[in-house]
Amino acid sequence: MQAKSENFSIKSLLPILDWLPKYQKGWLRGDIIAAVTVWALVVPEAMAYAGIAGMPPETGLYAAPLALVAYAILGTSRHLSVGPSSTVAALSFSVVAGMAMAGSEDFVFLTIVLALLTGVLLIAFGLLRLGLLADFLSRPVLDGFVVGVALSIAIGQVDKLFGFEPTPVLDFLPGLAAYVRDIHQTHWPTFVVGVISLGLLFALHKFLPKIPGALVVLFLSIAVSGLFDFEAQGIHIVGEIPASLPPFGLQQGVTLHQLLTLGPGAVGVALVAFAESVAIARSLGNRFGYQVKADQELLAVGVANLGSGFSGGFTVDGSMSRTAAATEAGVNSQMASLISAVAILITAVALTPLFYYLPEATLGAIVIHAVWHNINLRKVTQYWRITYLDFFTALVAFLGVLLLGMLAGLLLAAGLGLVVLLFGTKQRTTAVLGRVPGTTMYRNLENYPDGESYPGLLILRFDGMLFFANTPDFVAAAREAIRAADPAPTVILMDGESMNGIDATAAVTLKELQREMTRAGREIWLARMKTEVLQVMERADLMDSIPKEHIFLNIQDGVEAYLARN
Repeated sequence: MQAKSENFSIKSLLPILDWLPKYQKGWLRGDIIAAVTVWALVVPEAMAYAGIAGMPPETGLYAAPLALVAYAILGTSRHLSVGPSSTVAALSFSVVAGMAMAGSEDFVFLTIVLALLTGVLLIAFGLLRLGLLADFLSRPVLDGFVVGVALSIAIGQVDKLFGFEPTPVLDFLPGLAAYVRDIHQTHWPTFVVGVISLGLLFALHKFLPKIPGALVVLFLSIAVSGLFDFEAQGIHIVGEIPASLPPFGLQQGVTLHQLLTLGPGAVGVALVAFAESVAIARSLGNRFGYQVKADQELLAVGVANLGSGFSGGFTVDGSMSRTAAATEAGVNSQMASLISAVAILITAVALTPLFYYLPEATLGAIVIHAVWHNINLRKVTQYWRITYLDFFTALVAFLGVLLLGMLAGLLLAAGLGLVVLLFGTKQRTTAVLGRVPGTTMYRNLENYPDGESYPGLLILRFDGMLFFANTPDFVAAAREAIRAADPAPTVILMDGESMNGIDATAAVTLKELQREMTRAGREIWLARMKTEVLQVMERADLMDSIPKEHIFLNIQDGVEAYLARN
């Protein structure tokens, strides 16, 4: 039995030990096609996202291989493709930009350290079983945040299309202001290249969706650039990209001050990286009928970030666009990620000279096209017809990114999600119950005005967990119900069917309410209380004043006991 337990534990930690021995030959074709598809997307996108992160283009290629391998070994999703993404690249830039100048050696160093620190935090969260954190970012918060980030990223790439000197500004309003201020500097040849690249990307996506449009536009622009010597015409090109293995190794010389300064931003990046990854993984798990384990996903995405940082890359997470493309291509397992990792590594080692003539305007167009599907205000406005609270939550998250910047917007969105959760938990009903005629069922008298009540007996039900934020509401509602009862009740029977939990504040407050009722000549009885709730009440000494014979398995027993006594 011990051996089985250890084996199960190892497979839980390393899911590849579970799926790889079961790998079927029939899966290989779909995985190879999916791997080639992912490679075709990663190569142009990774270099473009490196620009978003303020990093050299080759670091986008460095970030992918070990991240893909790490997730293939540790991840619980068969379909998720992990690597550079626009959102976490933008967040990475926002965090590091306050500490070093973009493009400098210090900036590159701190960006790599940020990836490593993000990985360590994610692994720590996984070991602490904090996968439930993903559940605290509501869909409206995430949707509003993502739309805001996408707009900010797009504005940050406009200068490449218009041929301005590279001054990446990823906050929406400063970026928009810089664009309007400097629009007279438009370099028209660059503008033409950018617009044509963007138009081709949209056309290929619409009319030939199965073709890797980004890769086609990438190599087409390289060919045209080399043929017509774009560099001589003042059009910025990528230039020489080192062709070598990634610079494997840990960063030396990082100081405690740098770690502490990066820390808050790393927490934000880790939260978004995990939330995006697990959301994509869960949706595919539900679609294809398998379970995605949130705590294990924390470990997998964490080690993926360690792999990226160890390779000299930047922060990574699950990519929605590449995952969707791989799924449509017929991916069956994480074997596709392993094959993609090898292909990307070969590209970094031997194929980077091909990208010398790549126009930066084309890279900007690839980024804008990649995030375009997220610039959809309907993701925010859709909540108006569902609930106003969710709509305003999404709107605040969206505007927070645009007005305050990405990192501040993220913190606002996360805090807003917790406030909405607390507000929603606080809004609970305290109902006065009556018996439905001809039955032993008890319902809210507001909904069943013909319900039967008993003189001197007040039956109350609180719907939800009773805790510090809503306990005052319950006590106030109970007092109001007592005042409204005619005749005044001598027994208050509390129905605990809907009370899923109780905290110390609520238990102590109920104890004080019990004393108040005793002084007024009234008693509190309990019915249908859950064991966990009774245990908390007992530890708060509340049960000392409520005899066991006044604790009932159901409301009807309590009613009959009251009627027998009177």
